[in-house]
Amino acid sequence: MLQFFYMNTLLIYSTSPYTVVILFACTVVLLVTTIHQYYKLSIFMRGENGKNLEGTIRDYLDKVDNLKKHDELLAQHAMDLETRLSQCIRNVSTVRFKAFDTNSSNQSFAIALVNEQGNGVILSSLHHRDRFSMFAKPVTQYTSTHDLTEEEQSVLTDAKTAHKK
Repeated sequence: MLQFFYMNTLLIYSTSPYTVVILFACTVVLLVTTIHQYYKLSIFMRGENGKNLEGTIRDYLDKVDNLKKHDELLAQHAMDLETRLSQCIRNVSTVRFKAFDTNSSNQSFAIALVNEQGNGVILSSLHHRDRFSMFAKPVTQYTSTHDLTEEEQSVLTDAKTAHKK
């Protein structure tokens, strides 16, 4: 008796026009979804069989390995450049001054040429009417074993300050 009731109810709902429309809509949605999935799968496979997919994955893994090697080479190159750059003259400071009262222009100068560790040289030039003198004083860690003039000490301090920036 219960079985008859279910069959009868099923028969009534299956002949309803709304049921046909709902089933048609579901079929359209499933068809669109299937076509979309087929399109995505064809892009993913890029070929006729699974062997092409395996080859594609291997190719991409090889490319990733090559990129890792290239990244390591770039990192090593950057470290080499950083090491070389730390030895280059990076902090330069110059001051011009009047060395002698009789000289009417300030042609004398002091220049500090140091790397980021503070190693380098201070060049001083003294100009007078009839002569010109040039001095070089070595600098190690922003200090010199030679006595520095006020101008030389000034350019060394400026170079050290420039390094801290």
